[in-house]
Amino acid sequence: MNNFDKYCRSAKKSIFRLEGRAEYRAPGEQENIAQWKQGKLDLDSNKLCQQWMASLKNAKTKKIAVQRVRVAPKPLSDYIKFEIDVWRKYSSQNGEKFLFLECGEYQKIIAGLGFNPKDFWLFDDKTLLIFNYDKTGQFSGEILITDGEMIRRYSDLKYKLLQKSVPVGSFLKNN
Repeated sequence: MNNFDKYCRSAKKSIFRLEGRAEYRAPGEQENIAQWKQGKLDLDSNKLCQQWMASLKNAKTKKIAVQRVRVAPKPLSDYIKFEIDVWRKYSSQNGEKFLFLECGEYQKIIAGLGFNPKDFWLFDDKTLLIFNYDKTGQFSGEILITDGEMIRRYSDLKYKLLQKSVPVGSFLKNN
């Protein structure tokens, strides 16, 4: 079990994710996007999707808030349209709440932070995993942050993001 799975399962109150990249390159995802464009996407047999749905169901049973803020450009790329469709069909049904924040608004928020945040997962506002990606968007590893001050900074960022972001339906109406 990796750190992500470990902390996901041990969360008691909240799981939060910031997705700040324009695009990610998960294994098999390009094939999924091609299938989605043809209207033939079926993630029910996708192992990663099944694992995440199991994690979400576990969190929902335990009444753990699972929130994700997605920084998105205007106009929306096919990649983000694909993500929205997948989230609506799979994740939201299992309790994950998706919120969106336009890139310009995100830049305003992070301008005064004093640090350049990376994509992250925050569990119970106590455990911070920074997710690193290479230039192409391939996941290149996670870093467990134990520094209390850095965890506090990311926790504060989480609440700023949640205040400024909007549900997917509202975001789509304005884009």
